Amino acid sequence: MKLIDDMCMRLLTAARAINWEIRETPELIAHTFRGGGVETDVPLPMYARGLMIGRFPVIACSLRLTSRDDVETDLKAAHNQMMIARSYLSDMQVIDTHIFFVAETPVSDFDWKQQVDLIQRNEIVCRKLVWIWHSGDVDASFESFIDRSFLAQPWQNASQLIGAPLDQNERLVESVLESRGLSAEAASAWVELTKTAPDDERDLVERLVAAMEEKA
Repeated sequence: MKLIDDMCMRLLTAARAINWEIRETPELIAHTFRGGGVETDVPLPMYARGLMIGRFPVIACSLRLTSRDDVETDLKAAHNQMMIARSYLSDMQVIDTHIFFVAETPVSDFDWKQQVDLIQRNEIVCRKLVWIWHSGDVDASFESFIDRSFLAQPWQNASQLIGAPLDQNERLVESVLESRGLSAEAASAWVELTKTAPDDERDLVERLVAAMEEKA
Protein backbone atom coordinates (compact mmCIF):
# COMPACT_ATOMS: atom_id res chain seq x y z
CA MET A 1 0.00 0.00 0.00
CA LYS A 2 2.76 2.42 0.93
CA LEU A 3 4.64 1.86 -2.34
CA ILE A 4 1.50 2.34 -4.41
CA ASP A 5 0.71 5.61 -2.65
CA ASP A 6 4.30 6.75 -3.12
CA MET A 7 4.10 5.97 -6.83
CA CYS A 8 0.84 7.89 -7.19
CA MET A 9 2.31 10.95 -5.47
CA ARG A 10 5.30 10.82 -7.79
CA LEU A 11 3.02 10.43 -10.81
CA LEU A 12 1.11 13.48 -9.64
CA THR A 13 4.33 15.50 -9.51
CA ALA A 14 5.48 14.21 -12.91
CA ALA A 15 2.15 15.05 -14.54
CA ARG A 16 2.01 18.54 -13.10
CA ALA A 17 5.56 19.18 -14.26
CA ILE A 18 4.34 18.94 -17.86
CA ASN A 19 1.02 20.66 -17.13
CA TRP A 20 -1.09 17.52 -17.47
CA GLU A 21 -4.30 17.06 -15.53
CA ILE A 22 -4.29 14.11 -13.15
CA ARG A 23 -7.18 12.98 -10.98
CA GLU A 24 -8.25 10.07 -8.86
CA THR A 25 -10.73 7.85 -10.75
CA PRO A 26 -12.44 5.39 -8.35
CA GLU A 27 -14.46 3.63 -11.06
CA LEU A 28 -11.23 2.16 -12.44
CA ILE A 29 -10.94 0.06 -9.29
CA ALA A 30 -14.64 -0.79 -8.94
CA HIS A 31 -15.61 -4.34 -7.93
CA THR A 32 -18.66 -4.43 -10.19
CA PHE A 33 -19.00 -4.02 -13.93
CA ARG A 34 -20.79 -0.91 -15.12
CA GLY A 35 -24.51 -1.52 -14.91
CA GLY A 36 -24.07 -4.54 -12.67
CA GLY A 37 -25.12 -4.68 -9.05
CA VAL A 38 -23.26 -7.73 -7.80
CA GLU A 39 -19.59 -7.68 -6.93
CA THR A 40 -17.45 -9.93 -9.06
CA ASP A 41 -16.01 -13.06 -7.47
CA VAL A 42 -12.82 -13.07 -9.58
CA PRO A 43 -9.52 -12.25 -7.82
CA LEU A 44 -8.70 -8.53 -7.74
CA PRO A 45 -5.70 -6.62 -6.36
CA MET A 46 -5.85 -6.27 -2.59
CA TYR A 47 -5.06 -2.58 -2.93
CA ALA A 48 -5.06 -0.47 -6.08
CA ARG A 49 -5.67 3.10 -7.16
CA GLY A 50 -7.28 4.39 -10.32
CA LEU A 51 -5.92 7.51 -12.00
CA MET A 52 -6.69 9.51 -15.10
CA ILE A 53 -3.42 11.07 -16.28
CA GLY A 54 -4.16 13.33 -19.20
CA ARG A 55 -6.14 11.04 -21.49
CA PHE A 56 -4.56 7.87 -20.08
CA PRO A 57 -6.56 5.71 -17.63
CA VAL A 58 -4.12 4.04 -15.23
CA ILE A 59 -4.50 1.36 -12.57
CA ALA A 60 -1.65 1.45 -10.05
CA CYS A 61 -1.06 -1.74 -8.09
CA SER A 62 1.70 -3.82 -6.59
CA LEU A 63 3.60 -6.78 -7.97
CA ARG A 64 5.24 -9.41 -5.79
CA LEU A 65 8.55 -10.48 -7.30
CA THR A 66 8.90 -13.32 -4.82
CA SER A 67 8.09 -16.28 -7.06
CA ARG A 68 6.70 -17.03 -10.50
CA ASP A 69 3.39 -18.07 -8.94
CA ASP A 70 3.09 -14.77 -7.07
CA VAL A 71 3.84 -12.83 -10.26
CA GLU A 72 1.19 -14.74 -12.20
CA THR A 73 -1.35 -14.29 -9.40
CA ASP A 74 -0.81 -10.52 -9.21
CA LEU A 75 -0.85 -10.14 -12.99
CA LYS A 76 -4.13 -12.06 -13.27
CA ALA A 77 -5.73 -9.94 -10.52
CA ALA A 78 -4.60 -6.74 -12.27
CA HIS A 79 -5.98 -7.97 -15.59
CA ASN A 80 -9.31 -8.74 -13.91
CA GLN A 81 -9.41 -5.25 -12.46
CA MET A 82 -8.68 -3.66 -15.81
CA MET A 83 -11.44 -5.69 -17.49
CA ILE A 84 -13.91 -4.22 -15.00
CA ALA A 85 -12.42 -0.73 -15.46
CA ARG A 86 -12.87 -0.95 -19.23
CA SER A 87 -16.63 -1.21 -18.80
CA TYR A 88 -16.57 2.38 -17.47
CA LEU A 89 -14.50 3.76 -20.36
CA SER A 90 -15.19 4.82 -23.92
CA ASP A 91 -13.65 2.91 -26.82
CA MET A 92 -11.05 5.62 -27.31
CA GLN A 93 -10.11 5.56 -23.63
CA VAL A 94 -9.73 1.78 -23.66
CA ILE A 95 -6.98 2.13 -26.27
CA ASP A 96 -4.93 4.22 -23.83
CA THR A 97 -5.34 2.08 -20.69
CA HIS A 98 -2.27 1.19 -18.65
CA ILE A 99 -1.40 -0.82 -15.56
CA PHE A 100 1.51 0.58 -13.58
CA PHE A 101 3.00 -1.99 -11.24
CA VAL A 102 5.37 -1.18 -8.40
CA ALA A 103 7.62 -3.89 -6.96
CA GLU A 104 10.29 -3.90 -4.32
CA THR A 105 13.78 -4.91 -5.38
CA PRO A 106 13.66 -8.72 -5.22
CA VAL A 107 15.87 -10.62 -2.82
CA SER A 108 15.03 -14.07 -4.19
CA ASP A 109 17.08 -15.65 -6.94
CA PHE A 110 14.26 -16.72 -9.29
CA ASP A 111 14.20 -15.28 -12.82
CA TRP A 112 12.28 -12.13 -11.87
CA LYS A 113 13.89 -9.98 -14.59
CA GLN A 114 12.55 -12.31 -17.24
CA GLN A 115 9.11 -12.18 -15.61
CA VAL A 116 9.13 -8.37 -15.59
CA ASP A 117 10.21 -8.34 -19.24
CA LEU A 118 7.40 -10.71 -20.18
CA ILE A 119 4.84 -8.56 -18.38
CA GLN A 120 5.95 -5.39 -20.13
CA ARG A 121 6.02 -7.04 -23.54
CA ASN A 122 2.57 -8.56 -23.05
CA GLU A 123 -0.06 -6.06 -24.20
CA ILE A 124 -3.00 -8.42 -23.66
CA VAL A 125 -5.77 -6.40 -21.96
CA CYS A 126 -3.61 -3.25 -21.89
CA ARG A 127 -0.07 -1.86 -21.78
CA LYS A 128 1.87 -2.53 -18.60
CA LEU A 129 4.97 -1.04 -17.00
CA VAL A 130 6.81 -2.10 -13.86
CA TRP A 131 8.61 0.26 -11.51
CA ILE A 132 11.28 -1.58 -9.55
CA TRP A 133 11.45 0.42 -6.34
CA HIS A 134 15.15 0.65 -5.42
CA SER A 135 15.64 1.60 -1.77
CA GLY A 136 19.18 2.79 -2.54
CA ASP A 137 18.02 5.49 -4.96
CA VAL A 138 14.26 5.75 -5.21
CA ASP A 139 14.32 8.98 -7.23
CA ALA A 140 16.60 7.53 -9.89
CA SER A 141 14.57 4.34 -10.18
CA PHE A 142 11.37 6.35 -10.62
CA GLU A 143 12.96 8.61 -13.24
CA SER A 144 13.98 5.50 -15.17
CA PHE A 145 10.39 4.26 -14.94
CA ILE A 146 8.94 7.58 -16.13
CA ASP A 147 11.36 7.68 -19.05
CA ARG A 148 9.70 4.50 -20.34
CA SER A 149 6.17 5.84 -19.94
CA PHE A 150 3.86 8.19 -21.82
CA LEU A 151 4.90 10.91 -19.35
CA ALA A 152 8.37 11.07 -20.90
CA GLN A 153 8.78 14.10 -23.14
CA PRO A 154 12.36 14.05 -24.46
CA TRP A 155 11.60 16.77 -26.98
CA GLN A 156 11.47 19.24 -24.10
CA ASN A 157 15.28 19.17 -24.10
CA ALA A 158 15.70 19.04 -27.87
CA SER A 159 16.23 22.79 -28.25
CA GLN A 160 19.28 22.57 -26.00
CA LEU A 161 20.92 19.96 -28.21
CA ILE A 162 19.80 20.66 -31.73
CA GLY A 163 22.32 23.41 -32.48
CA ALA A 164 25.45 21.32 -32.13
CA PRO A 165 24.48 18.48 -34.47
CA LEU A 166 23.33 20.94 -37.13
CA ASP A 167 26.59 22.85 -36.92
CA GLN A 168 28.52 19.59 -37.25
CA ASN A 169 26.46 18.51 -40.26
CA GLU A 170 26.91 21.83 -41.99
CA ARG A 171 30.65 21.72 -41.47
CA LEU A 172 30.75 18.19 -42.90
CA VAL A 173 28.90 19.34 -46.02
CA GLU A 174 31.29 22.26 -46.42
CA SER A 175 34.27 19.91 -46.11
CA VAL A 176 32.87 17.67 -48.84
CA LEU A 177 32.26 20.63 -51.13
CA GLU A 178 35.79 21.90 -50.54
CA SER A 179 37.17 18.46 -51.37
CA ARG A 180 35.33 18.72 -54.70
CA GLY A 181 37.09 21.96 -55.60
CA LEU A 182 35.05 24.78 -54.03
CA SER A 183 36.76 27.41 -51.95
CA ALA A 184 35.90 27.56 -48.27
CA GLU A 185 33.95 30.78 -48.88
CA ALA A 186 31.98 29.29 -51.77
CA ALA A 187 31.18 26.13 -49.80
CA SER A 188 29.87 28.23 -46.92
CA ALA A 189 27.79 30.32 -49.34
CA TRP A 190 26.30 27.17 -50.89
CA VAL A 191 25.24 25.87 -47.47
CA GLU A 192 23.59 29.20 -46.65
CA LEU A 193 21.74 29.22 -49.99
CA THR A 194 20.22 25.80 -49.31
CA LYS A 195 18.68 27.12 -46.09
CA THR A 196 16.54 29.58 -48.06
CA ALA A 197 16.25 27.76 -51.36
CA PRO A 198 13.89 29.51 -53.84
CA ASP A 199 10.97 27.67 -55.43
CA ASP A 200 12.48 28.16 -58.89
CA GLU A 201 15.22 25.52 -59.30
CA ARG A 202 16.80 27.45 -62.19
CA ASP A 203 17.15 30.49 -59.94
CA LEU A 204 18.85 28.35 -57.29
CA VAL A 205 21.33 26.99 -59.82
CA GLU A 206 22.16 30.50 -61.01
CA ARG A 207 22.77 31.63 -57.42
CA LEU A 208 25.01 28.64 -56.74
CA VAL A 209 27.06 29.33 -59.86
CA ALA A 210 27.29 33.04 -58.99
CA ALA A 211 28.48 32.23 -55.46
CA MET A 212 31.12 29.85 -56.84
CA GLU A 213 32.45 32.45 -59.27
CA GLU A 214 32.40 35.35 -56.82
CA LYS A 215 34.21 33.43 -54.07
CA ALA A 216 36.59 31.41 -56.23
